[in-house]
Amino acid sequence: IIRRQSQTIRDLVNDLNLTMRLDSDMQALRREPLQPAPFLRQLTADFLNSGMAEGYPVEVDLPREGLPSMEADAFLLRRAVNNLLSNCVRHNSPGCPIALGAKAEDGCVVFWVESGGAAEIPAAPQASRPLEADGGAAHGTGLRLVSQIAAAHGGEARFSGGSTFRCELWFPLSQQD
Repeated sequence: IIRRQSQTIRDLVNDLNLTMRLDSDMQALRREPLQPAPFLRQLTADFLNSGMAEGYPVEVDLPREGLPSMEADAFLLRRAVNNLLSNCVRHNSPGCPIALGAKAEDGCVVFWVESGGAAEIPAAPQASRPLEADGGAAHGTGLRLVSQIAAAHGGEARFSGGSTFRCELWFPLSQQD
């Protein structure tokens, strides 16, 4: 338990630092060609092997016809999707299904993460999230970071809630630096 709490605190500090760098345009993007399907398969395997998903069925949905290659910072994209997956575990009881996938739509590659039956649907991020009185990050910092990563790539994050929580990350294929 202590190791997991230390990792959570470390992740929070890293997220806050990255959020500040993205806010200040101090985070350089390291764009490289990225194949969405293999990227998501590897990310999912790593998530499952980390032990975090224990007790949560995880499904990956990818189109049969394949997806176009895109230019992206793989580290930042991994960070965004991992934040979403971690939220699915954090805000749902074991047994709740988690699904993720990618699709091509309207000149974009769209990555998505969804979890059903959420006891608590995280609030969509706001432009500025204050710190709590004790100095801790306000609820939703991870979702704000997800939005910032999408925006840094010229895309956007779209959140929806209800009986399921879903986030879609839209990345335009024509966006070049």
